[in-house]
Amino acid sequence: MYKNIFNYQNHQVRLVIQDGEPWFVAKDVCEVLGITNQGNAVGRLDEDEKQTIRLTDSLSRNPNMTIVNEAGLYALILGSRKSEAKSFKRWITHEVIPSIRKHGAYMTSETIEKTLSNPDFIIGLATRLKEEQEARAYAEEQLLLQQPKVQAHDRFIDAKNYQLMRESGKSLGIGEKKLYAFLRALRLLNHKNEPYQMYVNEGYFVVKQRTFGNSSLFNVPITYVTAKGLDYIDKLLERNGGARHINGMTVAQISHYFGNKSVDIS
Repeated sequence: MYKNIFNYQNHQVRLVIQDGEPWFVAKDVCEVLGITNQGNAVGRLDEDEKQTIRLTDSLSRNPNMTIVNEAGLYALILGSRKSEAKSFKRWITHEVIPSIRKHGAYMTSETIEKTLSNPDFIIGLATRLKEEQEARAYAEEQLLLQQPKVQAHDRFIDAKNYQLMRESGKSLGIGEKKLYAFLRALRLLNHKNEPYQMYVNEGYFVVKQRTFGNSSLFNVPITYVTAKGLDYIDKLLERNGGARHINGMTVAQISHYFGNKSVDIS
């Protein structure tokens, strides 16, 4: 994975890029925000806003680190009573996030100068980004509570509405990341977890643009599953051992097994 360490008012904050998205080390963010009870603060976040990874560096003796995504970061900022929280949020939304969207990494002026003047530096940077993309299927997954399978999908979603992949996973009894891995392996979704157009045309998915940021706005595509799509995915899971069986596999196992298996997706 691609790692970066930046300084904010004499605080070092570690950032990890996963699938092109920024994740921040929760411990570092809490220290900047003056949050003393980090466990409680992180515990209040939604499951999809945090995850635990192994991060080996000189800043921590414990390699198991909790990281938070943008939504989790903003939730921590809102929970801080420190006066610096507002300026920290502005710095994140006006400098760090726009830089990542533009360059694929947080690029300070010094980093950009190195990139332009040192070919070896940019080769190394590109290599790390490539390794992150190749390793995304092997990233450590967060644990999700397995939900009982519900046969009547219209109890959760009707034909005119749609739901997020996380909610679909709960309806089907499979974790969100494992469901993403399954659909990528069957080539219904691309590496960005966006559906291929033919499956949008079939009415299985809907893609909507969500806007983030304040003055520096950017759009992020969000994939939703329709009622028709939920029924279709349920049938695919049943044909391949069922949601419970697949949920017992790791993301890496799902990606490898179904990615190399001929599966009928008609």
